[in-house]
Amino acid sequence: MVVMSRMLAIFTFIIVVLVGHELFMVSQVERKYPPKGEFVDVETAKFHFLTRKKASDIENKENAPIVLIHGSSGSSADMELAFFEAFPPDIDLYAFDRPGIGWSETKLHPLEMSDPMKQAEAIHMAVNKLKLKKPIIVGHSWGGAVAIAYAKQFGDEITGAVSLAGVAYPWEGPYGWYEVLLTTPVINHVFSRLFLNKIGQLYVPLSIKSIFEPEPAREDYREGAQAEILLRPSKIINNSYYSYNLRRHLETMSEDYEDIKTPFLIVAGNRDYIVNTKRQSERFHNAVADSEYMLLKGVGHMPHHTQTQILADKIGRMSKGEALTPGKTELLDIKYEKVQ
Repeated sequence: MVVMSRMLAIFTFIIVVLVGHELFMVSQVERKYPPKGEFVDVETAKFHFLTRKKASDIENKENAPIVLIHGSSGSSADMELAFFEAFPPDIDLYAFDRPGIGWSETKLHPLEMSDPMKQAEAIHMAVNKLKLKKPIIVGHSWGGAVAIAYAKQFGDEITGAVSLAGVAYPWEGPYGWYEVLLTTPVINHVFSRLFLNKIGQLYVPLSIKSIFEPEPAREDYREGAQAEILLRPSKIINNSYYSYNLRRHLETMSEDYEDIKTPFLIVAGNRDYIVNTKRQSERFHNAVADSEYMLLKGVGHMPHHTQTQILADKIGRMSKGEALTPGKTELLDIKYEKVQ
């Protein structure tokens, strides 16, 4: 009995230390990256968003505002870092943390909110509450699925939509071990409260390198995009539910893409190792009549960071009323922009 009691005491002490250390690490992340934007509360989510509102300070106020939607494991800081200094000053920008990610909250169970249609619906409510008139919806990667879902449901209320290395169709292959772990009830909460930051902090640099390949990663990405903000229990569990269930939702969502009439710009790199360009962006372009498909040769999964000005100029012209050019354009011999 004495031995058992000592073992139980040691085990309890270890658990307390692990939990305490994890809480400390989470608090450090939250102190380092506090919410710096505004909040808007709607029926299914409470959104945190960042803005760059300059159009109200100048004469031309007619350009369409741009709504920026980040990808998996990201936040509004990713879009801020990429685009806020790149667009012309007469265009307003709004970067949202997706529901349950960053500093946004979801009022639905993450399993229900894992549907891009639900996320688009929530963002639409926020857009209406903020009184944004005929915006352009821009989504990267997972956010590309949200941009597509937005166009499917509310296409007549927007000026256009943009998918940047977006995912549009279900794909084959195994699920990531972390997705399985973090979507398993009880186990996900145990892991995320004992080991998440201890392991996650080690993976951050490797993850950043892999999402940029074959292009060089931005040296300022970890800090500028607040990459560690995901390393909080509820946020990474939400993110894992979203990633794990996305292909199931896309199977249904992709059945009637030919009905999309919204002006759609589709951007992808031919060396994207995260999202297969031919099976996703090119296939989506073939399904959506009159869409413009911009294929960037030599570019990977993060074109908004490595080819920023090309994209800001193109989307900026959309905001000012320039029509898209239906068909496929291949940009060859692209020079990597200087990354800091």
